[in-house]
Amino acid sequence: MPDLDFAGLDRAAQAAFKPDFAAVQHRARRRRRTRVAAVSLTVLVLVAAAGTVGLRTGEPPVPVPGSDVIPTPAFVPSPGPSATASPSPRVGRNAHSGPMTAGDLDHFYLRWYDCQGEDCAMMVGGTADRGATWRTFPLPLPRNAKFVVAAAGKRTLVAHYQHGDGRAAPSRQGWLASVDGGEHWREVTPGTAARVPEGWRVVNHWLGRRFDEIMAADPATGDVVLVPQTSGLEMPALAGDVPAEAGIWASGYEQQRTVSGGRLVGQGSTVAVSRDGGRTWDRHVFAGALTAGDDVALDVATSDGRTVYAVGRVGAALVVHRSADGGRTWRRTAGTAAVGDRSVRASVRPDGTLVVQAGVVAGDRPLMFTSRDAGESLSPVAPAPGAAADPVPGTSGYLQKTWPNASGLWLSADGVTWTYVSPPDLP
Repeated sequence: MPDLDFAGLDRAAQAAFKPDFAAVQHRARRRRRTRVAAVSLTVLVLVAAAGTVGLRTGEPPVPVPGSDVIPTPAFVPSPGPSATASPSPRVGRNAHSGPMTAGDLDHFYLRWYDCQGEDCAMMVGGTADRGATWRTFPLPLPRNAKFVVAAAGKRTLVAHYQHGDGRAAPSRQGWLASVDGGEHWREVTPGTAARVPEGWRVVNHWLGRRFDEIMAADPATGDVVLVPQTSGLEMPALAGDVPAEAGIWASGYEQQRTVSGGRLVGQGSTVAVSRDGGRTWDRHVFAGALTAGDDVALDVATSDGRTVYAVGRVGAALVVHRSADGGRTWRRTAGTAAVGDRSVRASVRPDGTLVVQAGVVAGDRPLMFTSRDAGESLSPVAPAPGAAADPVPGTSGYLQKTWPNASGLWLSADGVTWTYVSPPDLP
């Protein structure tokens, strides 16, 4: 599923890194259900407005107020102004946070824009104690650059940046890496590789020109490579909640066409898998008008790469397809439910339980279901984290992001019991 984290809003904001107008339009359409269309792209890139908080740069770690009691906000809060929002960016000093990324179950990082009015310095905030204390470090970038950051290891970060608007001066873009949690950075030049090198981490694949373009980073050095072979699907989306050992999975369409108003419509819902690090791909096309919503063909869920689910809906009916042989053959299960036009997300817990969520924000009135019989029946449960659960590499834990509604994340050691890690709210 899209990193959905829902990091896809950040994808749209950062699409100017390698502008392709059709791709930017398509990415923007995928975000339509986040209810933030009124925010301008210019403000979104500058502010990354998940929340607005004050920071003091370069000081020792400061405990987060109330950190002895972990706040637990509504699971799927409606988008809106941060409760800790500062005055307008034009007034005084303020900082703006982006989505949180995890190095492991204790090390988390955030992108910060530290601004005086509309003049912003580029920062990264980091915690080594699960959010109890935070430190901030500057990136060696010109003011008002645009960047995204991803964790490649416990203390290894990579950042993709762009500065210049291409009009007054040519735009410059590149990559930075840090191996000490963001305190020091170096420029890196991405290489190419036929496959993801053993032990390297796929880092926020949405940094590329396509949703299924694979960028991988070395957890030890922060070196970056591009794997040029993609799934070849139209309107593709990589599954971010699949363990690395389960292969690389993508969903999309066999073909696409443009309808009135310039909207792209996919035909032939398809899943693709690479079991060799992106070198080669196998596909399966499903019959019927399947969709997971938000222009996503299907949501792929697996914990081991053998038992795999492709979940979506046909009209208002939830549909589950299951493969018991790693995607080589598929059959539709008996499990179904009425979900209206809600977007669908799915994950598989370590014990094999399938978790399906329909609706991604509170305004959708989300529905959640679990299945303990391989998708043959679906039992309604109270909405909770777990249907967009990303495994944290190198650990047995999981996280689920709340971006773009908030900068925090949900954290679980077992995929069942969840706690909320709040972003810092410092004076």
